[in-house]
Amino acid sequence: MARLSATELQDFTDVVDGVAAAQWPHARAAGQDPDFSALRALWATAVRQGWTELGTEGALDAVVAAVSRLGRVACPLPLMDVYVAVRLFPDESPVAAGIIAGTIRPVAACTRSDTPHVRFVEAAPAATHVLLILDGGEILLRPVAQAVPVAGLARPMWSDVALSDDITAQARPGAAAVEEAKSLLRIGLAARAVGAAERTVEYSIAHAKERVAFGKPIGSFQAVSHRAVNGASDMTACHRLLGEAVQSYLSGRANWQLAAALAVEFAGPAAVSAQFGAQHTLAAMGYFEEHDAPWLFRRVNADVSKLDELPLEAGDVADVLIESGEGLPALELGEAAERFREEIQEFLAPFRSDVAVVHFDQRFNAGLTSEAAKRGYLTMGWPQIAGGMGASVEEQMVLGEELSYQRLPLLAKSAADMFGTAIIRHGTPEQRARYLPLLASGDFPFYLGYSEPEVGSDLARLRTRAVRDGDEWIVNGRKMWGTGAHRAKWVWLAARTDPDATPPHAGITVFLTRIDRPGFELQQHTALSGEVSCSTFFDDFRIPDTDRIGEVNGGWKVIAEALAQERVLMASNAATVLRLLDDMLTEIRKDPQGLAGGRGSAKRRLISELAARLQAARVLVNASVRAAAAGGGARLEAPMAKIIASQLIEDFSETALRVFGPSAALGEGVPDVPGRGAFEYNLRLSIMQVVGGGSIDIQRNLVARALGLPRLPARRAQRGPIRIAPSRRIVSPFSMGLRTIAATRSAYSAGSPSLAGWGI
Repeated sequence: MARLSATELQDFTDVVDGVAAAQWPHARAAGQDPDFSALRALWATAVRQGWTELGTEGALDAVVAAVSRLGRVACPLPLMDVYVAVRLFPDESPVAAGIIAGTIRPVAACTRSDTPHVRFVEAAPAATHVLLILDGGEILLRPVAQAVPVAGLARPMWSDVALSDDITAQARPGAAAVEEAKSLLRIGLAARAVGAAERTVEYSIAHAKERVAFGKPIGSFQAVSHRAVNGASDMTACHRLLGEAVQSYLSGRANWQLAAALAVEFAGPAAVSAQFGAQHTLAAMGYFEEHDAPWLFRRVNADVSKLDELPLEAGDVADVLIESGEGLPALELGEAAERFREEIQEFLAPFRSDVAVVHFDQRFNAGLTSEAAKRGYLTMGWPQIAGGMGASVEEQMVLGEELSYQRLPLLAKSAADMFGTAIIRHGTPEQRARYLPLLASGDFPFYLGYSEPEVGSDLARLRTRAVRDGDEWIVNGRKMWGTGAHRAKWVWLAARTDPDATPPHAGITVFLTRIDRPGFELQQHTALSGEVSCSTFFDDFRIPDTDRIGEVNGGWKVIAEALAQERVLMASNAATVLRLLDDMLTEIRKDPQGLAGGRGSAKRRLISELAARLQAARVLVNASVRAAAAGGGARLEAPMAKIIASQLIEDFSETALRVFGPSAALGEGVPDVPGRGAFEYNLRLSIMQVVGGGSIDIQRNLVARALGLPRLPARRAQRGPIRIAPSRRIVSPFSMGLRTIAATRSAYSAGSPSLAGWGI
């Protein structure tokens, strides 16, 4: 198959955009072509440009790119139909030559048998023939006798087509070729719908930046900005999934049609949802046909509605996964990374077990940690000059994926990744000599001292105070949700050292210090998952200045460095859900009909949706990792992946209860529990996937800023640091919630105008 380079593909899409600008300049043109003359002229241009030859070259990437770009102007030029027709007839045949020359202009229709009439045909008045794709592996090319446009959603209108009794050509390429043709046509519909929806999302984002309501740009309201981010995230995932399907096809992978099915499964609903969301933001501005949005709305919903007209013999995604024994298609990270994967799988083999629920206490796997340290896996991401392997980000991602999939957590590697890199970059020579060997050994029980009672994801406004006293710092304050603090010997502590800093994050300093000194106490809390996190109290707790990492008030850079492993962590989370999916499929295959129902069942539809969402998260993570490896810096794909994937584990675990019933709600250790207790445990753990490490609402805010949407209203002025009195030591997170509710109710009752400033 031909494959265009990135530059060639960009040049090609630029040409498509140029042609469209000249002959179909905007989506409104879809309603201004009642006699299909503009579409006929555009088809003639496609012939002159050589677009009808793409099928002879197998250039699917070019066709999908063109269809998507034309979708942005609601243009239904049937390039995918042309591509499929050329692929189905031999290159040397008169039919292929006629299609390339434009004397034969086919549109495709799938029917169970030969028929003189076809409904819902796109672009039929501009076509000369209909390519009938029949069950049983047969195709017929029959002339159009009459095409009657039918009023409805689609613009230009679909047509009822009467076919001539003549048969221009027929062939029997076989069932496999017919299924391939259907998959390609489905990709074309999805790509065009995504192009149209994406354009409407762009219109809505531009509108949100400019439209003012209640004295503020509407994009500053979270309801609007988060809706825009959801649409942009879904459209980015759609493009990545479609791209993965195309590359699988061009590479000749055996499971490329499963990759295509996953892309279409995600893209269809995502395009519709994004379109509606964008229309809601545009409001009345996008409701009237002087704007492009109504015509794009027609295009999106018309195209997605036709996907059901192209059923695959293999069934939906869930049918393929259950009946074929396949899992989700692998996403490769390059030859070197995949060779390293083989090495890691061999290394982990002796440590594998049947344990499906890994509690926090089990994450201190001494044997695994020791062997990983000997091989340098804990510090593989460090530069060689610091004693690391200088491994690529792809190789680091491979290790994270394999550890998570095999349920072999390596907490010591998290410490080395988060702290080691920051110390190498910002630590003193003495600190590197002191800390790096400890981290490399794996003997470094720690907890993160970030979150506080009134500061969760908004770390810039933390209030724990550190005041310098000679060569020491005196710390007062409280940290919350310190997972593992009851077993820790060290804390990675962020404290405020300049209460008057503007902006607030400019007054933060980071320390890495032992906690076995006076002035430190903790209180344990049991989470919904059963794990223990702690409130930790600092009362005149003294830290030597030699434990300060980086410059005074320069902690924000250090924190950013510690979080640089986000892409790798996201890959690990996706691998966790992949293992849950594989466990679910293993159980269902024992009794497919009894557990999941037959084809088309509600349970199978849920599994298809979840599998597609998981694959969307995986391709976004892969894209982010590859961008980082190429020196692309921070990319939107990483927070977008978290947005899409975070709620996935909630929905996945809940679906497991619906599939397997109450038995899936039984805990580990109970005989014959589906998933050996993993579904029940991960349902309880799933809340943390959404709120931990920066809630998805905060991630949406980050993406919104990157999209150029206005900032949220400023928060209320920061109050002074909290001094923890002994009488307040026994505190529950729930009691804090009650205080917040009471304060909110009081402000509301008083008619306070400052509620928006709470960041709610």
